[in-house]
Amino acid sequence: MKTLLTKSKLYALILAFFLVVSTMPMTAQNVFADTTLGVDSDGYLLITSEDELVEHLMSANKAYKPELSKNFRLTKDLDLSKYTKLRNIGRSGNYESNPLFKGNFDGNGHTIRNANLNEGGIFSNIDTNASVRNLTIENVNVSAKSTEYPGILASKNLGTIENCRVINSNINSSQSGTGGFVGQNAGTISKSSVINTNVSAEKSMQVGGFAGFNGYAGKVGTIDQCFADANVSGKMNVGGFVGKAEKGNISNSYAIGSVKANSNEKIGGFAGILASPSQLKNVYVSADVNANSGGAVAGWKGSSFSAPGEVVNGYYNSEKAKPATEMQEYSGITAKTAAEMSSPRFLGEIAGSTSGVWAQDANHNNGMPYLAAVPTPETAPVVPPKNPVKFVICNYNKDTNTFKKLKEFTVQPEKEDSVVLDLMKRARDENKFSFTSEESSWGEFVTSIDDIQAPKPDGWMFNVNDVQSPVGVSTASFDGGETILWFYGCDQNHYKAPPLTEIENPAEEFVEINSKEDLMKLSGTTDDQLLSKNYKLNKDIDLEGVKFEPIGSLEHPFTGKFYGEKHSIKNLTIEKDKNSKGVGFFGAIKGSVVKDLNIENANVKGGSVIGVLVGEAQVDAAAGKNNLIAHCKVSGTVEAKGERVIKVADAGGLVGAAQEVTDPNTYDYATTTIFDAHADVKVTADTGANDKATSGHVGGLVGHNKGKIIDSSSKGDVLGGNTTGGLVGYNDGSVRGSKATGNVKGAFNVGGFLGGSGPYSEAKNSYSTGDVKPVEGAKAEYIGGFAGTASGKLENCVSTGTVTPGWSWNGGFAGKIDGPITGPNAAVKDCYGNCNDFNKETLKAFGSYLPNPSDTALTEAAEKMQVDKKTAEDLANDKFGANINHEETQSKLDIERVESKIVVPDPVLLDSEDVLSSSRAAVDSLTKEQQKKLNKDKLEALEKAEKTLNKIKSEPTLGFLDSTALNNGFNVEFDGNFGKVKFEEAKAEGLKLRVDSDYKYFADASGNLHPNAKVSIKIDGVEKTLVYGTDYTSEEGSTIISFAPTFLKSLKPGSYVGRIQTNAGYAEFTLAVQSKHVAIAQSLSKGATSKAKLGRVNTGDNTNTMAFVIFLAATLAAIGIALGRRKFHK
Repeated sequence: MKTLLTKSKLYALILAFFLVVSTMPMTAQNVFADTTLGVDSDGYLLITSEDELVEHLMSANKAYKPELSKNFRLTKDLDLSKYTKLRNIGRSGNYESNPLFKGNFDGNGHTIRNANLNEGGIFSNIDTNASVRNLTIENVNVSAKSTEYPGILASKNLGTIENCRVINSNINSSQSGTGGFVGQNAGTISKSSVINTNVSAEKSMQVGGFAGFNGYAGKVGTIDQCFADANVSGKMNVGGFVGKAEKGNISNSYAIGSVKANSNEKIGGFAGILASPSQLKNVYVSADVNANSGGAVAGWKGSSFSAPGEVVNGYYNSEKAKPATEMQEYSGITAKTAAEMSSPRFLGEIAGSTSGVWAQDANHNNGMPYLAAVPTPETAPVVPPKNPVKFVICNYNKDTNTFKKLKEFTVQPEKEDSVVLDLMKRARDENKFSFTSEESSWGEFVTSIDDIQAPKPDGWMFNVNDVQSPVGVSTASFDGGETILWFYGCDQNHYKAPPLTEIENPAEEFVEINSKEDLMKLSGTTDDQLLSKNYKLNKDIDLEGVKFEPIGSLEHPFTGKFYGEKHSIKNLTIEKDKNSKGVGFFGAIKGSVVKDLNIENANVKGGSVIGVLVGEAQVDAAAGKNNLIAHCKVSGTVEAKGERVIKVADAGGLVGAAQEVTDPNTYDYATTTIFDAHADVKVTADTGANDKATSGHVGGLVGHNKGKIIDSSSKGDVLGGNTTGGLVGYNDGSVRGSKATGNVKGAFNVGGFLGGSGPYSEAKNSYSTGDVKPVEGAKAEYIGGFAGTASGKLENCVSTGTVTPGWSWNGGFAGKIDGPITGPNAAVKDCYGNCNDFNKETLKAFGSYLPNPSDTALTEAAEKMQVDKKTAEDLANDKFGANINHEETQSKLDIERVESKIVVPDPVLLDSEDVLSSSRAAVDSLTKEQQKKLNKDKLEALEKAEKTLNKIKSEPTLGFLDSTALNNGFNVEFDGNFGKVKFEEAKAEGLKLRVDSDYKYFADASGNLHPNAKVSIKIDGVEKTLVYGTDYTSEEGSTIISFAPTFLKSLKPGSYVGRIQTNAGYAEFTLAVQSKHVAIAQSLSKGATSKAKLGRVNTGDNTNTMAFVIFLAATLAAIGIALGRRKFHK
């Protein structure tokens, strides 16, 4: 029993301890490990400043998902006007559909004002057990392009919202289900309101002044004691209070303002759609309803399979505009005049069976009933006029890269003007300027000002008080007294303008460079102070004989401006080792402008991240540091011998690597723009690998591009390994209006314009003319006339160069295309490639194309891309003014094809005759004028080889060595080096025969007589194979054959043809054996001019026939001599 009591006491103590701890006030550390928020006695985290709200709930870089189940309370009004990037509370992505805010948010009677939000309102999604109470939202502008069901207070509500207001705000949306308060309500909302707010979703449906949807997909929404004072516009299913009442009840509520449907139908003063089982009870409308068909209270029931909802005790102001045609009949609706709705009687009618919900007096709501628990604005007093707004119009000169102020004027706002677009229309009506605009999913945007067009992707942009507007002209509000700067935005200025005072009074300091010595002060510097200054080149500078060091480095980039003033730096020489990174006139730049600079005859050698002008163009999005390289020209050579990372060299004729970066915190981006830049540079990237595959991202202009390249070109030849292209090695950015004319050679992903491209890249309105070849000795893959591999978008591009196929994946336009080429989402549009390859075969348009008979659209698209050389050149001429002469390019191609057929064996042997004859025939196929353009070295080598062959054929070098010493006392005579010997019968003690001609046929790698060699001789017309070691031997390390005395003495008088033969060829020799009674000198005189015969194995039987003829002639001669001697003796 004691034990039990002891345990009970112990449990009681533990329980008491936890109860005490649980009642202790929590500190911020109990909830957030990295926050300093205070906590009140209710356990709510206290938000005491704008920074605390933004940091903990609306930061663009943090979602705080685990902590969003906590409770928060405001302690003061918050002004968010200084924040340009805000995230909706509880939103972690553009398409987040799950409710994330799971806590309780108590506004405590305070206001959040002056916020600009891009995707939905203050809250994204409010969960089932979550709540938002006692909060006012004022002067908030929402632009929603991709968020579903956007609203100014919240997108989706599954929980509870009570005693909240949205005042003087705007929402512009391209999404269905847009509401002035919430987008979709499937929870409970009470005692809340929308006041003096614009709700615009002109291309969307289900749009309401208070809610887009009430109830959704089986979930019930409840709204009680709420009102909407809003101007609402949408495509259809538009209501002054709710777009679609799908499931649930809306009671004790009213809508005032105006309602408009662009489709001119399906509109209601209170509900666009009222479908069963929804109910409207104790509601009224006093709003203009602008459409041909719909209803004064409810528009229609929705789809054909839906039943209409119910209206109980509903009213509308009959003096307001309403649709002429009623789409759906609803009972329970009564028309009232404005005077009737302002009478005390109507208060009792609208209240129905409720008590204390409604109130009425002359000072509120223009005398009509209002909700007692929901504050309503007093009848508006006279509002003083807003101060005039100043407009300044500036153009941008792409040639000088400067802004120019065009005009300035002021506009006096009127009462009805609420957004900047209203002021612009007023100024246009007053003939102060002109403009045109178009509607888009983002709202209205300006396309021209004073007849200055801004074709896409350029556009007219505007700043308000030197701050770029985060919203469009149709939603940007104003207070009066602002200065609005309109400027021409483009890639060259990164769609940003400096402060107006800098445009009006530019005041930049430049260090002037007037000599080689001035320029050399920057050579090799890493002094950040020097690297941050601005420089101006005042004259041409020749660096002949000077080894220049890059200005800046990857770690210390050049951050100033460098204006070349169209002057040239000549004979630039930079030599770095293979491990160097960041090599060029500038090792690296960041946030720089380099323009109007020419670099001639440069010789730049180094490891990686290398280009004549810039090694790497770095950017900083957080600091807004963009790069501009404009109106620059470079020529010379670039040699990259290293790797930045595995298989990446980042080598380009102009720039090694051009960056673009997006800040993960703010989503701002910074980029490198290359405009009107041209490189005539031979680019070689080679680390020594046989297949060159370790040298990647190699381009005639840029090695690796993440930025933007516009109206630029390259024409130097490019040699790389993987991702090697005539203009760009690997493109992760944008290329427009550019060309590449140099020849390209590589191993993998090789193209005349792009080596490879990323999935978000694009290339438009561009062409290439260079030939594309694989490197020798590699299994080259993905070879294309325009691109090796294309993963991004390609539009209106042409390749005219000739492709020499690699091992696999070869195409006249691309080696491989990853995206679709048909349908609305086609990644490749209006592109063509020369599909006549170097071998006179026809390539597919892209190597990855697999014909599919059932997919006719794919077949047609692939065949359309596949054109011949002339058609491709005609397209380039027509589209881009390429000025290509087909006859000249075809002649050049013919010459190159012939040059590829000129083969000169080394060494030249007798078997070279067929090869040389084929080469000569190829040359002779050209005209005399074309032959003059052949490679002189190749032509001279061919002629030299032909002479060598003729000499071999006429002057062979197979012959017997002087063997007098071996034959002491005997008469043996030799016929020079002609492989012929005569001796007297049985009087030869030894003969040596050396095989010199066609040496490789008869010798092995060590120089010994080839082991397959066969030595034979014909005796009486029958070929006898001699036995090694018995009939002959060979000397080690040579091709000298020694005939044994026994063999020589066995030969009877006569002429014998012998042969030394291998599988590759043979050589012949002659042994003339004289009778003992005939003088050798006498018999030699008739045959001394005979030549030894050289031949090849597969030449037929002529050799045997000739040997027989020679043998027969020698025999007859011997017989004749013998008969003559007999007569003489007689």
